[in-house]
Amino acid sequence: MDVFGAVYIIENAQQFWSELEEILHIPQDSTLLRLDSTLRSFISLCASYHETYLQSPLQLEHSCNLLMASELFIFHSERMCDLSLQDAEQTTDPHSQLIIYNILLAFGRRNQGFLRSHKRWKPLLPLLMDHVRLEIDPDIDDTFSGGSVTSSSSGGYRGIGVPIEVKLRTLSVRLLYEVCRVQKLSLNDLNLFDDSFIEHLFELVEQTRDQQDESFNYSVIKLLVALNEQFMVASLHPETPRPDAKFSRDGHTPDSRNRVLRILMSRLGSSMTFGENLIFMLNRADRTPEDLVMQLLVLKLLYLLFNTKDTAEYFYTNDLCVLVDVFLREILNLDEDNESLRHTYLRVLHPLLTKTQLRSMPYKRPPNRTCS
Repeated sequence: MDVFGAVYIIENAQQFWSELEEILHIPQDSTLLRLDSTLRSFISLCASYHETYLQSPLQLEHSCNLLMASELFIFHSERMCDLSLQDAEQTTDPHSQLIIYNILLAFGRRNQGFLRSHKRWKPLLPLLMDHVRLEIDPDIDDTFSGGSVTSSSSGGYRGIGVPIEVKLRTLSVRLLYEVCRVQKLSLNDLNLFDDSFIEHLFELVEQTRDQQDESFNYSVIKLLVALNEQFMVASLHPETPRPDAKFSRDGHTPDSRNRVLRILMSRLGSSMTFGENLIFMLNRADRTPEDLVMQLLVLKLLYLLFNTKDTAEYFYTNDLCVLVDVFLREILNLDEDNESLRHTYLRVLHPLLTKTQLRSMPYKRPPNRTCS
């Protein structure tokens, strides 16, 4: 039963999508309370039937697109976002949480100003972190359909899907990354991301290394490099506005307040997957805006690792050779629109060649030696 007292009995996919569209058809004289109830009816219907009709990412994305294109978000986005955040904080139903988080992510990716408001997001961050902290069998891949799910005659899916806790964990990591990517957090704000949480993120990378779908593993790494950026900037410039993707002028590295670096230093021998996948992510990066941001964040962590004595030799020598190849390719191939990223590659290339094992093995420099 939704907020209007309506009980939905959905028998097929066509009926489900028709009901969604009907909910989003808003009468011209609707009051603000009616608008609020409409959003909650949309969430209620999706939460009740997402395991049947919203199992694939495309289906879930389509439902969010319908909402974003409705009058609710075209003319009342501020109110709808505040209501979504409020409900996200208050609801304990995981299925409703899943839909609300998807709505917040969909709107945030369209409107980064929404993600930048720390005051708005501060109450929700601990709840998202709780989903990430939840212990889940590492052998469970975060795929929407699951191995035993089959389509049914009603246009939905039947069978055993991915547990809701797994979906919420993945979605929470993505939301935390988007928030950490665009907000300016102070050292006091960053106290929320304590040692145990950072340690858990590194452990998640290792636990999920063998999953067939690498997207969750990469999402956790992206969250870690975004947090590293936050700690770097907050430590170097605690009282000044966050610079736009700049290194410190003197090249000095942040102090021990950078929990990402400190935790990684404490587990160098047990976080090799993290280093390997950093290189894979750089090597596979496209020219999409999202991947360009990811490259910059990864490069800033590499710069820090190469210039820190205890982590300068964190990577295997063969992996460093791969990095050199990636750097040279990107420096040559990046266009004028990405000149800043090219300069960053050049900036990081110097410590890569002079501070790591490559200082005594001049790979691709005379004399020309190869990694064995």
